[in-house]
Amino acid sequence: MLTLLFIGRIRSRVYPRPGGVERHHFVRALALIVCLVAVRPLAAGDNAQKTADSAQKLYDEARKAESSGQMARAYLLYSQAAALVPQNELYRLRSQSVEGRAALQSPPKAPASSAAPADHAPSVSPESVFDQLTPEDRLAKRKLQAPPALNGQPGRRDFSLRGDAKALFTEVAHAFGLEVVFDSEYQPGPAIRFELTEADYRQALHALEAATASFVAPISTRMFMVVKDTEQKRRELEPTAQVNIVVPQATSTQELTEMAQGIRQIFTLEHMAWDTQQSAIVLRDRVSRVEPARMLFQELLHSRPQVEIAFDLIELDRSSSLTYGLDLPDSFPLIYLGGFWHSPAVIPTSIARLAIFGGGQTMFGVAIANATLFANMARSSSRSLSHTEVRALDGTTATMHVGDRFPVLSSGYFGPASFYSGSGALYTPPPSFTFEDLGINVKVTPHIHSVEEVTLELEAEFKVLTGQSLNGIPIISTRKLTSKVTLRDGEWGIVSGLVTSNEARSIHGIPGLSEIPVLGQLLRQNTRSQDATEVLMVVKPTLLDLPADQYEALPIRVGSDVRPLTPL
Repeated sequence: MLTLLFIGRIRSRVYPRPGGVERHHFVRALALIVCLVAVRPLAAGDNAQKTADSAQKLYDEARKAESSGQMARAYLLYSQAAALVPQNELYRLRSQSVEGRAALQSPPKAPASSAAPADHAPSVSPESVFDQLTPEDRLAKRKLQAPPALNGQPGRRDFSLRGDAKALFTEVAHAFGLEVVFDSEYQPGPAIRFELTEADYRQALHALEAATASFVAPISTRMFMVVKDTEQKRRELEPTAQVNIVVPQATSTQELTEMAQGIRQIFTLEHMAWDTQQSAIVLRDRVSRVEPARMLFQELLHSRPQVEIAFDLIELDRSSSLTYGLDLPDSFPLIYLGGFWHSPAVIPTSIARLAIFGGGQTMFGVAIANATLFANMARSSSRSLSHTEVRALDGTTATMHVGDRFPVLSSGYFGPASFYSGSGALYTPPPSFTFEDLGINVKVTPHIHSVEEVTLELEAEFKVLTGQSLNGIPIISTRKLTSKVTLRDGEWGIVSGLVTSNEARSIHGIPGLSEIPVLGQLLRQNTRSQDATEVLMVVKPTLLDLPADQYEALPIRVGSDVRPLTPL
């Protein structure tokens, strides 16, 4: 450290000046040099000190609010102080300590959403598809019995017959060890020729139904009734069945509603209800409609394939700073030391060193400060890796959040500090706040094409605090990315990246003197800083189940629109 020592001594008496002209020239020249080389002292880390002071001020206000019982306001102030100085554990711990009491005093509001998720806003309402669940539905569920089904002799038979409908049904029934009865209004019709090879009893009876325009209604395992196939007879004599189909918990409301709407339109079901307590679908209608509808429901409710998605977030931070130069004072007090009406000169005790010029009633003193020659360099780098794995169904959105939840003031009271309530007590309305998810928010929706490829619809959002605020509300910087990528099973892919670079250069010195080429850099303070942050996100899908096209779909025989097939 280079120090300029004080020159001269001060006495209360005035002496004549020897060599006045030469001494005047020397003092004036010295004062001019001091004025030219003085610069204002600038402490290192001025911005950091201002940030720390602001955080300390917020912390003090939060302590006062906590002492007065304003927990919501204290929580907001503690959180802002912790955001300004993340290294201070005290601010963060105090914020966490009052979070629960702040929530009780002023519950946080749910953030408003511009568009509701698809799972919660189905295009078709369930009320328009499902009937109201009746007490008969619940009673029938406890008394459900399996409908009668024929159990003929196994094996295949060949038939070459000629006769009317009654004769043909009787011959075929006896061939498989079954008994047949006919409706009292059944007309056998004219004789026809019936030929069939390699048929079991179900195939033979269904062929006779189509040939004679009749339908079969099982009565027991060995007996059935033959009825003319008309709409009136079907309503009167075809058995009515009710089935309960258990719905998996993973099925969304929209998906189930659209599925039920399609099945009801295909089979024109008479009654379809949704038992939300038991998570089951109730179907009730004729057997020829209910049975194929049940089979189709079970095929559509087959568990969808799952995908495990691995996220790797790689963050690299680099920073460097260089500060060098000469730190000189640029301001100094000028004190009059001459006598006024023969009064002695008074020197302030706060000034340690003085440069004196003049004499007698024109004596002045200039305070001299220290000068510092310095050079400082700092460089740092860091790397962090975050690995996360999530599971998602085919076509279902999965979310991931890496970061913190920061409270943001949504509404507050800005009137008098307190006022009297109806009971006469002092009352201050607490503020309301919402939580913002800072950091990285990722939404991914997988679509499985085959056992080898998966398409991922990605929506990534980066939110960070800018350090600025408007009306006490912090400003949040947001960057959003929407992408779609197709990857193979087990293949890594880079889907997004974020690069932030800041470079700053500042100089402090005396105008003119600090701008002298080469020499000016030594007579001023030079500061250079560089900050760079790189964030890279990579994903890898892994199939956990086979896709739907890898399963064999069972055939469902329903007959025609006018001749539905009756289950036997």
